Amino acid sequence: MWEVEGTLLDTKGYEANLPDRGCLIIGDALHDMTLTLVVDDRLVIREIRAAMRATPYQDCHGAAPRYDLLVGMKIRSGWINDVKETLGRQHACTHLTELLPVLATAAFQTLQGYRLEFQTGFADSPANRKRMANTCYGYRDGGRADTLVWNTATD
Repeated sequence: MWEVEGTLLDTKGYEANLPDRGCLIIGDALHDMTLTLVVDDRLVIREIRAAMRATPYQDCHGAAPRYDLLVGMKIRSGWINDVKETLGRQHACTHLTELLPVLATAAFQTLQGYRLEFQTGFADSPANRKRMANTCYGYRDGGRADTLVWNTATD
């Protein structure tokens, strides 16, 4: 199992008077939220935890349990559309939902890093190199990561 976590901390540079919280002074958190994903080796969500320490309205916390509906979903191309359909906009938290693509990337990179380090032959595989090629600046053709990691793979 692999665990990745993302946090959103939204502070204000001005005082804000909120009906449910009163006056927020400069630097107080309007939003302070954490979303944690636990995935298996196939990127299937096995557990998800939403923590909402600060929200603008007292009923925002009601959205957190909804994320349990994502357990069993596989992170794959286009999965965020399935997520949004499953959660429903009016039952979910925009901020927590927007953390999901970032967490998916972190989960994928966590697995890739582990495999590069510990799975014999992973870095030598042309198929694995092709999957990572040009997915970011470091893995661009001829980039430092491409050169260091995939130097023995051939197309």
